[in-house]
Amino acid sequence: MNFNNYYRNEPPTYTLLKEKLEISSKEFEEHLYKKDIDAHTQIKQANLYAKRLKIFIKIFFKKKNVDFLDCGCGLGYIARELKKLSDHNIHYCDPSESVKIIHDKIFPEENFFQSDIESLIYLKKKFDLIYLREVYPFTRENNFENHKKLINILNKKLNTNGFLIFEQIKNNKDLFNNLSKLSFKYQIFFLLPIRFGTSEILNNFFFKSLIFQYFLRIFYRFLGKKINHFILIHKSI
Repeated sequence: MNFNNYYRNEPPTYTLLKEKLEISSKEFEEHLYKKDIDAHTQIKQANLYAKRLKIFIKIFFKKKNVDFLDCGCGLGYIARELKKLSDHNIHYCDPSESVKIIHDKIFPEENFFQSDIESLIYLKKKFDLIYLREVYPFTRENNFENHKKLINILNKKLNTNGFLIFEQIKNNKDLFNNLSKLSFKYQIFFLLPIRFGTSEILNNFFFKSLIFQYFLRIFYRFLGKKINHFILIHKSI
């Protein structure tokens, strides 16, 4: 597959982990849990992210067996945790060559495949939900034409009534800058701190109530902290 310019340089931690795995599984595991080795994949808290995702899917997509794609999955821990927690049909992909090598050696039976967003056009399968957590270029640039092109590709890979779920904080330049200009229906949800990710009662309140969403936003502003979001983009015909 041909990868676009945004993925030619993989995160150096992926390269490091691949090199450690080539030495031994023990070397790989010792480095896997080091601080800041891979904040994107959230190795230590993957279960919490997956539980929150499961609750969100239950509320907004009333289907027991969802065809789910984690696009830009990194090391794939959130996807694998979601697979353990649900009956969903979980697939996940990442453009990194090192990530592919790691999956081939450690998780050969999983539904992982190597791909960037542009290369999804060659994939015949479609999905009910496509999840992108802190995936560049949606997180650190606001190039409208590029966002539009990539979201159109993702949209075509959705089944009828499907959704895209972007999970990301607000940066100076990112997808938030372009949402109102895109021809897609969308919703934004402010997220509780991840330590509350396992609470179905709390998440139900905050996902469904505009009042709770408002107070959550005010609370984060008061603390001077960045808030995490789900951006839900509906399938467009």
